[in-house]
Amino acid sequence: MNKISEFNAKTWDQWSSENMVWTVPCSAEQFARAKERDIELILTPLKIAPVWWFDGLGKKLLGLASGGGQQGPELTAHGYEVTILDMSDRQLLADKLVAEREGYSIGLAKADMTHHFPFADNSFDIIVHPVSNCYVEDIEHVWREAFRVLRPGGALMSGWTNPIMYMVDDAALYTEDVPLEIKNALPYNSRLEEQKGLEITTESGYQFSHTLDTQIGGQLRAGFLLKDFFEDSEEDNRLGKYCNLYAATLAVKPK
Repeated sequence: MNKISEFNAKTWDQWSSENMVWTVPCSAEQFARAKERDIELILTPLKIAPVWWFDGLGKKLLGLASGGGQQGPELTAHGYEVTILDMSDRQLLADKLVAEREGYSIGLAKADMTHHFPFADNSFDIIVHPVSNCYVEDIEHVWREAFRVLRPGGALMSGWTNPIMYMVDDAALYTEDVPLEIKNALPYNSRLEEQKGLEITTESGYQFSHTLDTQIGGQLRAGFLLKDFFEDSEEDNRLGKYCNLYAATLAVKPK
C-alpha cells in the first residue's frame, strides 16, 4: 500500500475501535431476519438499493472496500458467495467473526483498491461498492479494475459522495454553531491541502472529492453501461436540508 492508503487503513481501524456506524457488524438477530426478507443492500446512508438490481445475475460477489460485517452478511444470507476486499484489518476481522458466528464461509482479501485487484479477469458476477471511493485519489483505476474482474453481463453497484460536501468544512456539516460557508474549491484533494499546511489526522483520513465526470464518465470510459441511478441524503447533516448528498449507480459490463 502507498502512504495514503496505509494512513487510511489506520483511520478505518481507529473508527472500527470507536464503533463508528459503518464499522458495526450485524448481530445474530439481524442476520436471522435478513434470511427471511428481501435483500436490503445499503450503498449510501439511508436508501436501500432496489431488489431488481440483482435480477438475472449470478451468485459470485465481490464486496469492494466493504468490510465491517454489514454488506457481507446481508448478501451471504441470500445465498451469495461473497469475497470482501478491504485494506483495514479490523474491518476484515468483523466479517470473519460474523462468518464464524453464523457458520458460513467468506473470502477475505486484504488489498488496496488503488492497485491491481488480486483476482483473475471475469471472476465475479456482481461487485458491491458502498461509499468509499472518497478515500481514493484515482477512481478511474478502480472502475477499470472493477470492469476487468467482472464477467460479461455482470454488474457494478456503487455508492458515492456528492462532491458538494467537500466545499464546506466537515465540522460545519454536523455542528450548528459552525458557519455553513463555502471554504474549499472542487475537486477537493487533501493530499494537496496537506502540502499547503493542512494536518491530516485519523479523525478524517485522506479524502478526495470527485467530479461527476470521473464518477459517472469514468465508469462509462471503463466500458460500463449505466443502467440505473438514485440519490440519497444523510441524517443530521446540515447541508442535506438543501440538496442530496450521496448517489448510487448500477452499471453493467456488456456481454
